[in-house]
Amino acid sequence: MPPLLVLPATLVGLCLGSFVTTAALRSAHGEQALAGRSHCDGCGVSLGFARTTPVLAYVALRGVCADCGARIDPLHLAGEVAGGLIVGLAFYIAPCTRVAPLAALGLLLLASAVYDAKTRKLPDLLTFAVAALGAVLDAEQSMATLWLGLVAAAIALVLLEGLRRAFLWARRKPGLGFGDVKLVAALAVWLGLATPWAVVLASVLALGLALRRPSTDGRLAFGPWLAIGAFSAGMIREAHLWPALS
Repeated sequence: MPPLLVLPATLVGLCLGSFVTTAALRSAHGEQALAGRSHCDGCGVSLGFARTTPVLAYVALRGVCADCGARIDPLHLAGEVAGGLIVGLAFYIAPCTRVAPLAALGLLLLASAVYDAKTRKLPDLLTFAVAALGAVLDAEQSMATLWLGLVAAAIALVLLEGLRRAFLWARRKPGLGFGDVKLVAALAVWLGLATPWAVVLASVLALGLALRRPSTDGRLAFGPWLAIGAFSAGMIREAHLWPALS
C-alpha cells in the first residue's frame, strides 16, 4: 500500500480499536455491546465526542472521569493504541488484497483479548471468526497454503487438548483453558508452521507477567498473550522478515 496511507490508516485504527475495546468491555459487563452511547462505567453519564477521542481524551482526563472521578479502565487506552498498530501495520506491510482481512483478524484478536482479560473466557464466535479469516488469507495465497493451515490447526487442537487433559489427570487442574486450545487451533489456520513460535512468544510474555505480578488465585488470562504472540509472529511472517516463520 502507498506509504502516505499508513498515517490515516493508523488514525482510523485508533478509532476502530476504541470501538472494539468498548464493545468487548460492555459485553464482559453483561451490557449490550453495540447499541447505546458511550458512558462512564462509574456514574453512567453519557460521553460526547471530545471525551471519547482515542488516546487524547484519556491523556487529557488523566485516566479519570471528569464528572465522578472514577478511574477509566486502562484497557480503553491499550485497546486504542493496539487498534492503531494493527491497522497501521496491516497497511504498511501487506499488499492491498490482504490489508482488510489482516486488520479484521487483528481487531478480532483485540476483542478476544479484552474480553478474556475481564472474564477469563474466550468467546467461541470470535474464535470461529479468527479461523475463518485465517482461511481467507490462506486461500488468497494458494489452496496448498489453506490445506497446510487446516492440517496445522488439527494438529494443534489434538496436541494441546491432549496436553491439557494429561495435566488435568496428573494435577487435577487443566493448566490451560479449552478456550485457549481452540484459539490456538484457529490461529494455526493462518499461521501454519509458524504456530509454535507464536505459542512460545505468548508463553514467554505470560510467564514474565506472572513472575512480575503474580495473580492472587494463581490463574492467568492467556488469551491476551496469545493474541500478541500470534499477531506479532503473523505480521513478521507476512513481511518475510524471518525465514523460520515463512
